[in-house]
Amino acid sequence: MRVIYVSWSEAVNLCYKLALQVASSSYMPDAIVAVLRGGVVPALVLSDVLGVDEFYAIRVKHWGIARELYSVPVVEQLPQGRIEGKSVLLVDEVADTGKTLARAIEELMKLGAAEVKTAVLHLKPTSTVAPDYYAVKLDEWAWIFYPWSLAETLLSLAVRELGEAAGAESIARKAGEIASKLGVEHYKKSIIEVALKLYSKKHKLK
Repeated sequence: MRVIYVSWSEAVNLCYKLALQVASSSYMPDAIVAVLRGGVVPALVLSDVLGVDEFYAIRVKHWGIARELYSVPVVEQLPQGRIEGKSVLLVDEVADTGKTLARAIEELMKLGAAEVKTAVLHLKPTSTVAPDYYAVKLDEWAWIFYPWSLAETLLSLAVRELGEAAGAESIARKAGEIASKLGVEHYKKSIIEVALKLYSKKHKLK
């Protein structure tokens, strides 16, 4: 399986690239809505560059560790502010299947948004939704490893390879090996170990 690791500096540059695309278009959003959790960092950068003060979030649950939890994504949190009659820019990190974006768009329109446009850092060929803006379009499917999802990504990759039955210790060891292989060198080993331990405990990996 192909894994693309995106460093912090690369991620920020992609966020700026995305922001410039929106800025050069005719679209002027009144509000930015981030898809929790992955879309928060890109959305913050876009909010700053575009000068959009109204910043909200929507949580759409679709993925668990290494697998889809729901065939139809479940909306767990709606934007905290009023978006009725407003032009909204919906921001996420990646368009994979497109289901999350489609579900979020549906909910925002139900809340009365006048228009919803979407922006992502990476667009995969498997997405059923074509975002209005994207920084990178992939020719083939790959697992994108963003720096703000350290433990989640490493554990997901390890579980995908070993299976949850392998146990927390083996999974954590494999996750560390994957981190080394991918060159995730800017994280201290102690940070990775703590993150993996806490994430494993929370998700009840035995």
